[in-house]
Formats: sequence, structure tokens, C-alpha cells
Amino acid sequence: MIYRIDMNEGKYYTDIRVENKLVGGRYMVDWLTTRYMSPTAHPLSAESVFVVAPGILAGTAAPCSGRLSVGGKSPMTNGIKEANAGGTAAHKLGRLGVRALMFTGSSAEYKVLKVCREGLTLEPAGGIEMMTNYDAVAELQRRHGEHVSIILAGPAGVMKMINSGVSVTDTKGRPCRVAARGGMGAVMAAKGLKAIVVDDTGSSMRKGAREKEFAEACKAAVKLIKEDPVSQIISRFTTNGSIVSENERGGLPTFNHRAGTFGEKAMGLSPNVIMEHVKTRGSVTGHGCMPGCVLRCSTILNDEKGGYLTSGYEFETAAACGSNLGIGDLDMLLRIDRACDELGIDTMEFGATVGILNDVGLFEFGDADKVMSYLEEVRQNTPMGRIIGSGCANAAKVLGISRVPAVKGQALPYHAARPLKGYGTTYATSTQGADHTAGSVEMDMDFNLDPKGKVDICRAAQINMAFFDSAGMCMFATFINGPDKFVGLFNAMLDENWTGGDLLETGKEVLRMERAFNDKSGVGPDRLPDWLCSEPLPPTNAVFDVPPEELDQFYNF
Repeated sequence: MIYRIDMNEGKYYTDIRVENKLVGGRYMVDWLTTRYMSPTAHPLSAESVFVVAPGILAGTAAPCSGRLSVGGKSPMTNGIKEANAGGTAAHKLGRLGVRALMFTGSSAEYKVLKVCREGLTLEPAGGIEMMTNYDAVAELQRRHGEHVSIILAGPAGVMKMINSGVSVTDTKGRPCRVAARGGMGAVMAAKGLKAIVVDDTGSSMRKGAREKEFAEACKAAVKLIKEDPVSQIISRFTTNGSIVSENERGGLPTFNHRAGTFGEKAMGLSPNVIMEHVKTRGSVTGHGCMPGCVLRCSTILNDEKGGYLTSGYEFETAAACGSNLGIGDLDMLLRIDRACDELGIDTMEFGATVGILNDVGLFEFGDADKVMSYLEEVRQNTPMGRIIGSGCANAAKVLGISRVPAVKGQALPYHAARPLKGYGTTYATSTQGADHTAGSVEMDMDFNLDPKGKVDICRAAQINMAFFDSAGMCMFATFINGPDKFVGLFNAMLDENWTGGDLLETGKEVLRMERAFNDKSGVGPDRLPDWLCSEPLPPTNAVFDVPPEELDQFYNF
């Protein structure tokens, strides 16, 4: 069922139908956005839409298939945007038979939508609007029970800050899984929607149309994922293992992208330090961020007294707020991460924004106290807090900074674009703005400084990921294995006889829709900033030199 919720009227409708069984997750975000929103509408206007969509396999026993997509038009890139997160919401929505929630209009008063077996109910937010995320979740759990899943816009979203994500509670009921990029928290809040509470009481697991075959396909998928060498590395070392590998090969952005290595200080952010926390603070490894996770690469991290801090600390946070800002203290980074989670802001964009302040004398690398003070400015909604909360590209415009680490208005991720030219190609060509998850390449293999062939491998990776984002499957479970390896899951679940090629066509259709919407919105071009093409990055002294004419061929498929 697809629900259209009119926030002006406070009513919902079930008049939208889509016959294509592969429309879910990212594909659903695109399908609804392109049909029900003008590309020229302002992202925060009543004319925009906000979409929440579980993946195709949500609510089933399929492994690593509980990612939740949110999206619409990004106030950061001005183009179409899908951001996704783990947590329990997608699984519960799937069990309830919800294919999508699309919000239109805008309520003058903030509301909370409850989704349960009996239907949908809008109720007043009741004073939680500006609560920090953990406090707001505690209050909603008090009202609705600890077993519910919660999707919410944090204080930054309510303040309509462009750098605001949509937070989702994890398997422990904590709002630490974030669909962080592109400003979708502000879009959600602009609808007058503070939170969505999902209660799947009385529902049951979705079973495949060919039930026995689906059960066998799930077992085969678990085996495939667990035997994947990349999955094994991530499961063992968490995503922070990339701190070590990128530091060694000169691909770790440091000091606002002026160096590619943080030297020995990078070890202060590595999995080794996390393992020390496990021994001395009772931190826990092997935590799954969503039901059905067989990778379990998340870590519950505690403070010096053994109290919980976060379980959403990942490589991108470690690099964005660590090496990029010259901070090598894990404890400080965990506090930064927790503060960002409380406000509902993207750590990647935040780290990039603070990093560029060094160019105008407003930040000294290594000054962790200043980072925390800027987060307090965001919380207090001061003028400087609003500048920082507007994201890297917008802050650069206000402050007159020309060296801006962003593409299409969104900050660069932290696999360095100059030596890692496949990632750089993804940042340049993705419809989502600079986004490593749109098409991850060169994780820990095939590293070279040769620009040849990068467009081809990047194109294949983006098509793959567009499909898996629609399926709601984790990137780390599908990094090496394409849709052809998982086609049995979809055929047995949906009683079809697709080929891997059919699933790839779905990925292509997703990218075509996004590209067409962006063209009408005036988004572009598919280029990295000029300084990345001319300023060598030590220690490799690489520049991004994939030829522009090859980038222009990316969408020829």
C-alpha cells in the first residue's frame, strides 16, 4: 500500500497505484517525486513532497535488506535526493504492508504520524519539536511503547537547516542511524512532520510467493555475503578499518583536503583503539544496525564511565571530523558524533563546513573545543550556527571562500578524489551530489593512480547501487556481488523469472529518472571543483585527471 498524506488537511489517501513490483526504496522515492512534484518547486515549500519508502524485500527474512529510503528534492543540491539508513523502521513498515508514505502540503502545527496495523493517525507533536533526538525518542517511547520504531527530524531540521538528516532508531531503540545527506530533515520538518512512529504489533514476517524457494534463496544469500572478502573485512574491523588503509595509501583527506595522510595520528582513530574501548569500557562490537544483518559491523561505544555514547560512529565521521579537522582523539570524536546525532545533522557535511573555516581564520586544526562550541552555536540557532548548519557550499558563499570541497552543493566524502579516481568519478557524476555510497569503488583493491577506465567501473557500480538501494539492501553486503547473484531472492519473493540483466535495467531506470529531474531543476555540471584537478595531494601528489570528455559519456547507457 502507498499512502499519500495531505498535511494541509490532516488526512491520508490510498489512491496511488504502481504495478511494477521492483519499485521500492530509492526507486519509489524517484517514482513519486518525479510524478507528484514540479522540478522547479522549492524543496521546503508546501508544493514539495517528502517520501519514506522501505525496500523491495523489507519485512522478510532476506539478509541485510532493512535499509529505509527517504527523499524528495534536496535543499542542498536543488536536485532529486534519496538518503537511506539502517534501523528497524523499514522492516516494520514492510511487515505492515507499507510500500511508501508520501507527504504533501504543510501543517501549521507539528505532527507525529503513527503507522500501525489499524491504519494511520496524525497527532500533535506535543512539545517534542525542539527536544534533542534522544530525549524526543524517549518521550515517544513513553507514549507508544519501547517496541516501536521512530523516524524523526531533529532540532536542526525543525530550524530548517540545510545540513539536517532524518534519524531512525536502531535495534536498541536509539536514534543513531541517520539518512544524513542532502538536507532531508529540513524537508521532513517543512511538512510540519516531526516524527513517524511505526508499531508493527500484530503483523507477521512477509513470506515469499514461492515460500520454500525463498527460504533457500535467503540461506544462499547469507552464505554469499559472509564469504565475500570485503564483507569479512568490514565485519571484522568495522568501517573504521578504512582509516588505516586510506592513511597508508594517501587517500585520507586531512587538514581540509590539503594532505592525504594523517600520519601516526590516524592510529588514534583506528579499530585498535575501538578494541581497547571494548576491553576497558564495556563497548560492544558485532552490533547489527537493522534486523536481519549478518555483517554486524556496528559498534556500541561507551564513555570513560561505561555509559553509552553512540553506535553510529563510522569511517566517514572519523575522517570528516577527525583527520579533516586535525583531531586524533577518539573520545573527542565520539562526543562530536553524539552531539551531531542529538541535533540530527550530517557529520560529513559538518566536518567539511568547519574545515573550510580554517581558510578565513575561524578555526585552527586540532581545536576540538572549537568544534564543540560550533555545535553549541548550531543548537542555539545563532547566526554563526545557521551558517554552519547551512552546509559547506552555502557557508563558503556567505564567508567568501573559493576553495570549496563540494559537488552540486554537497560536501565531498572522505575517500580522497585525487588519488582514488574511481571515487572521484562517482562524486562528479552522481545525481545525488558528491556521494560515495552512490557507487563505491576501490575500497581496498585495485588501487592505482591511472585515470583510464574509471568511468566504466563507476558506471557499473552506480547502476548496481541504484538497484540495491531500491531493494533496501546494505551496500556492504552487495559491494562485489551484483544483482545476478541475488536474483533468486527476488524471483522467489515476487513470483517472477527475472534475470540479473532485468534487475540492472531497474538500476538504469532509476538513474535516468534522477538525471531527467535534475536537468529540469538546473542541477549540474558533472565536474569536480577545479582545484582538485590542479592542486596535487601529498603524499602521492595526485590530481583528479579523468578527462572531462569521458565524464560526459557517463550516462550513455
